[in-house]
Amino acid sequence: MAQQSSSRSSLERYHLRKQVQELENKTSHIQSTTLVTLYIPPGTRLSDITQKLTDEMGTATSIKDKNTGKAVAEALRSILARMQYLENGENGLAIFAGVTQEAGKMEYHLIIPPDPISKKDYICDSRFHVEYLKEMFQSKDQLGVIVIDRGGATFALIRGNYLNILADEDSFVPGKHGRGGQSAGRIERGIEILAQEYFSKMARLANQLFIDGDKVIISGLVVGGPAMSKDSYLEHPTLDYRLKDKVIGTYDTGYTGEQGIRELLSKAGDDLADFAIIKEKKLYNKWLEELGMDSGKAIYGEAPIKKAFSLSAIDTLLFSEAIEKLHVKIQCSSCNKEFLEASKPEDVIVLQDKISKTPCPKCSKEETLSIISKEHLIDEFMTLAKDTGAEIEIIGVGHEDGQTLMKTFGGLAAILRFPVDW
Repeated sequence: MAQQSSSRSSLERYHLRKQVQELENKTSHIQSTTLVTLYIPPGTRLSDITQKLTDEMGTATSIKDKNTGKAVAEALRSILARMQYLENGENGLAIFAGVTQEAGKMEYHLIIPPDPISKKDYICDSRFHVEYLKEMFQSKDQLGVIVIDRGGATFALIRGNYLNILADEDSFVPGKHGRGGQSAGRIERGIEILAQEYFSKMARLANQLFIDGDKVIISGLVVGGPAMSKDSYLEHPTLDYRLKDKVIGTYDTGYTGEQGIRELLSKAGDDLADFAIIKEKKLYNKWLEELGMDSGKAIYGEAPIKKAFSLSAIDTLLFSEAIEKLHVKIQCSSCNKEFLEASKPEDVIVLQDKISKTPCPKCSKEETLSIISKEHLIDEFMTLAKDTGAEIEIIGVGHEDGQTLMKTFGGLAAILRFPVDW
């Protein structure tokens, strides 16, 4: 069972998601319907699209607002100038063009979608329409997780690299009793009746959590717990047969709650190897193991990682998806001095406004500073990884390990090929 319909790496999908997020935040420079969004399904002849855009050029010239008409025509010309160089592959094409407020100039963006486009669309609006692409980045497969014993049960749902605890239930089934004599059998029968009622209640809860109407919302189910408890639960007639058919595997575990979920995922790792969350947990645990052994092959932090890259020492870089960092290059038009500033993508416009009112730190002249380039931290690392043969893996924050990587280690960690002398 594939966890994602796309075979693209976590890094490629992350990079695409970032592109889409940036497009989502862009708006028309004149706050009018001047930004063009174009979706082209696979198999569509590009000559037909060219003709469609040519016809739209004629329509643009008749728009009542001349500024809007001119801006739309410029966006269409930008697309048409590149059409002859495009190839429509198996997933189709998504094209975005127009003068944005953020850039102040014509922008053209071509995205090869992660999955095949199923609709043909041409939209002119004051923003780019990326909703369709965003849907593609939602994992298609969901995994149901249950840990259960006579003392309680925990239900969770995994989608992509996100783990969501749906329910954590306590049980009031008594444990082993110490009373003997003639009452022993009666007490045991009573306890067993309570246990079956509890399993029936937990079966109804599973049906409620993992079945929506007539549709089973999970593509697989893993169940953990003491051998007799989980077997009795799965055999209970109240549990919907469709959920029983989704069981990938059962595993002996000793806990419920989040600790039980972690134990279950660890034991089910080989059977769930295609799920992103399992891959990420294995990578993080490998890095943590090296750190714990003090082998010198586990590092974290931007500065140490950059040094290790300079020595071609990095084997695998773990990069948190929660990192939002740009390196912005600023230049003085008077003395040509360049400066670097760190910024979040959404703060670039604020930074531009700030530096426009700030004198140059070198020549002290005013209104001479401007942004000349922006580079995402991930793009910088991608270049370094390509030059040194390192791997980059994106780690989500939808699970405990990913959250720890971000909160405790700043979202950046690396496994080295060899120890580095600091």
